[in-house]
Amino acid sequence: MKKKIYLASGWFNPTQAEELTRLEEICDSREWIDLASPRRIFVCPPNAPKETQDATFDGNLHHINTADFLIVNTRDKDIGTIWEAGFAFAHRKPIVYFCAGLPPGAQFNLMLAASGIAVCTSVGQLKSYLRDCIPSNRLLELRYKGAIE
Repeated sequence: MKKKIYLASGWFNPTQAEELTRLEEICDSREWIDLASPRRIFVCPPNAPKETQDATFDGNLHHINTADFLIVNTRDKDIGTIWEAGFAFAHRKPIVYFCAGLPPGAQFNLMLAASGIAVCTSVGQLKSYLRDCIPSNRLLELRYKGAIE
């Protein structure tokens, strides 16, 4: 049975865009995932009229509300992505955080660590996590065990 995943991530610099492409590819390669990636659905230029801004905002909320869970990429602590995570948590949507962008020795945010069902710190770990969830048809708890801030 397909699961709808909302992929929250910035794509506003080359590193973010490349990482988001990789995350989209990971999701696209799994037939059980129905991916909602805002970059593919809504593009709202900075000078967009209010109607376009409102439609983009409402559309993203719709996809978060109808998702089975979220993958949230914390690269560069994009403020919109972090807002989406808070909204999802408040609406009881499970969150899998992806934080491969943490510099060596960096700490992960306590509020994010506590609000996620899982935290994956590498592409390999995310792939393994998604693979391991299939047999049980549910998300597995993978609490962050590293240093927190």
